[in-house]
Amino acid sequence: MSTYAELDTRRRISLAKIATSDSYLVTVEANGRILLDPAVVMTKTEVALIADGALQQQVAASLSDPGELYDRPRRSV
Repeated sequence: MSTYAELDTRRRISLAKIATSDSYLVTVEANGRILLDPAVVMTKTEVALIADGALQQQVAASLSDPGELYDRPRRSV
């Protein structure tokens, strides 16, 4: 799908009608083509979880049987 758009006087383009995401990774190619890829920001902890298969299995096991979880006592202040 292609859509024609022109820059306004401040060199902006409105994506309101066509945007599918709130965040994008912008790539400018050597020929001037601008690519917008929908993006998601993740913390380092989230990246580590995705990369660690054993940790994923542990989390999945905990979620499948929440009866095995326990509450930590709260510290009094």
